[in-house]
Amino acid sequence: MFTKIIIAQGRHKWAITLMLWVAMTALVSLYVYLDNSARFSNRSMQLIMKNMGHNLLILPKAADPIDTYLCTDGQVLFDQDVTGQMARHRRLASKYYTSMLQQRCTLGAAKVVLTGIQPVMRGDETPEKPHITTPIAPGRARLGSSAAAALKARPGDSIDIYAERFEVEQVLEPQGTIDDHRVYLNLADCQGVLDKPGKINAVLAFLCLSGTSLQGATDRQLTRFGQLFGGYAMTTRTRIAQGRYLARMTTSRYLHYLLALVLCVVVILVVVTGLQEVSERTREVGILLAMGAGYVYVIGLYVVKLLGISLVAAACGFGIGSWLSRGLLSDVLIANTRPVTVLWGRLPVVVGLTCAVAAAAAVVPMIKLVRTDPNAVLTEE
Repeated sequence: MFTKIIIAQGRHKWAITLMLWVAMTALVSLYVYLDNSARFSNRSMQLIMKNMGHNLLILPKAADPIDTYLCTDGQVLFDQDVTGQMARHRRLASKYYTSMLQQRCTLGAAKVVLTGIQPVMRGDETPEKPHITTPIAPGRARLGSSAAAALKARPGDSIDIYAERFEVEQVLEPQGTIDDHRVYLNLADCQGVLDKPGKINAVLAFLCLSGTSLQGATDRQLTRFGQLFGGYAMTTRTRIAQGRYLARMTTSRYLHYLLALVLCVVVILVVVTGLQEVSERTREVGILLAMGAGYVYVIGLYVVKLLGISLVAAACGFGIGSWLSRGLLSDVLIANTRPVTVLWGRLPVVVGLTCAVAAAAAVVPMIKLVRTDPNAVLTEE
């Protein structure tokens, strides 16, 4: 009987039921689209900042970072095994470690910065999130734009470095920094030509922020790093770290404010529709109450009907919003770790949130409903 009454109510006021479903579906679709776009855009912005390079420079405490940045003769050498030791500690917030050996030298008439690099993967890194540093195969060289111009070399050419021949695999785009003058080699090759086996000048790393502020992540990293590697110190490139943090915060706040507006619209829609339906069903409610149905029964009719509409609207809205985000964002985002796709794990959250908001918004119409006096309703004029 309970179900039959709900179906009869829906069929009798089918226009209101249909409009409520369409409106809720549209709002849920907007919510899912905004949620997906913010998530994928957030990750894209973080990767753009990550591609600007490492934001941590790790050196022995006795070393001066200025010597490393300017590549002077005052650089301190230390064992390259340190990089692997750091990469094994997952308690640290740093990732994407790279061992680096560098020295200014003259090749023919060209003054360049000979640089050996070797990325060291941490155990929890995946191919989905590539390392900042692209490995260089033995016998190959990668040239900065100024170094390539000075050496008159292009990809496929060969260059001689201290009696060793290397094939140029790539010429990098101009950066406007000292990197334009670098000749990058595999670390072992560089150690060989410079006669510094097993030695490096610096460890480059990237501070990842996860669920905390920039200052919180930095403080936690300094504490843990000091406990594990007391003989070394970190220098933070604040602009890159801060840029990544601000990118995360901007998209997060943008998402929260927009979703709050969407939720407010859903609440207003359900409240207005509910008040209208309660007003139009006053006589029907009065009859049910007079027959002894009770307020719980009458309220149950309305709430179950509303939750049913919310459930269907949530499922349909999730599909439409996911389809829109996948179709519209795939060609827009500059960088992403994976293709924009349907986030099925968010479906239970969307359904639960939609039903919870609808149930909360139904409180106002229910207050009016329980104040209905069956005697007054059924009294003939």
